[in-house]
Amino acid sequence: MKKTYNLGKHKEIIEVHNFYPGNYGAPGKSREKKEKASPEVIKKQNHANRVRKIQRLILGNFKSGDWHIVLKYKKDQRPDDFKEAKEQLSTFFKKVRLELKKYSISFKYIGVTEMGKKGGALHHHIIVENITDPVNMLKLIRKHWIYGHIALTDLYEEGAYQRLAEYIVKAETKDPEGKSSYKRSRGNLIEPEVESKIMLRKSWPKEPKAKKGYYIIADSVVLGENPVTGYPYQRYMMQKLPSTGAVGREEEEWRRNVESIFT
Repeated sequence: MKKTYNLGKHKEIIEVHNFYPGNYGAPGKSREKKEKASPEVIKKQNHANRVRKIQRLILGNFKSGDWHIVLKYKKDQRPDDFKEAKEQLSTFFKKVRLELKKYSISFKYIGVTEMGKKGGALHHHIIVENITDPVNMLKLIRKHWIYGHIALTDLYEEGAYQRLAEYIVKAETKDPEGKSSYKRSRGNLIEPEVESKIMLRKSWPKEPKAKKGYYIIADSVVLGENPVTGYPYQRYMMQKLPSTGAVGREEEEWRRNVESIFT
């Protein structure tokens, strides 16, 4: 079985998932009775699925040059707990959305609340579009975030935003009440298109080959084994080559900017 996801704001990224359905089996293996997955296996699988879901949302709705922003608090304005912080974030999103609505602009966002390593200071990570006309997104962010400073970096598609998606999922787990989850704008985020088809061949190359005009994204190739069925699977991503043929020329600068936020 082959599942193909058309991703990227202009569908310039393709995610491929090759696998054997549990009722079919891999070459040389007979159909086996399904085993009950352990809680640890389920937890790990749910984590991986959530990362992929958020990664696909980022790819489908944002692009290089959009913003990853950290909303910080002044020391004397820090919220007492996660609940208060998340309420403040929701109010902030509402104010920005209503102001953008005046210009007939739909407000797309993804956000998560996190407790910092040093001192346990709460803050928020948000992803928004870089809108400059007829209204400036950054000016709106600064206007409506009244609790402290902001830190920002522009998005860069190194690794197809996997690290950013992993970071958001990691931040979700830091709520002591276990109720933290990422926020997303409703009704306007594009969901990925998926195409499923049955493969006639019985196996796939261990090293996938990119289709014409694309390249395999570094570190995106995963060869694994389904812990329940015992059958192998393969995942990888392809990205459309720029017109210049160059790949990732701003990667180092992007990495330095991101490190300043993640640490």
